[in-house]
Amino acid sequence: MNKKTLPEPTVLAFIICDTVVEDKLTNKKSLIGLFSNVNATHFPCTLPVINVFVSLTGGHGEYQCSLSCMKDDGSNEILKLSGPIKFENPLAIVESNFTIGGASFPDAGIYRFEFSCNDIPIISRKFQVIERKNS
Repeated sequence: MNKKTLPEPTVLAFIICDTVVEDKLTNKKSLIGLFSNVNATHFPCTLPVINVFVSLTGGHGEYQCSLSCMKDDGSNEILKLSGPIKFENPLAIVESNFTIGGASFPDAGIYRFEFSCNDIPIISRKFQVIERKNS
């Protein structure tokens, strides 16, 4: 099979959080501070760290994957990360954590993370950046 005919992996989880902790003995992951809203008092709003965790199964071989963050209307791409993932067999579960430092959001609104394999979007997750006035 070439990259164009590989089956689309199945997404088991796609989570935005503050921190991912991995136990070195068991390889278990703990996701800390799950969120779907960001509160900002000024713009641009820059977050020190965001983690995006993805768990996949059902893949066959190697895929070129990417994680993008953009305004929900697609008008402004904030960031894009990419790299390969490999499934040893179709029952394998591949987990990837993207640690993003210094993500900057120009204004309030709805944004989304989009995960793609071989340039085919397979999952998207919306989140909202909310302007909060200082009291």
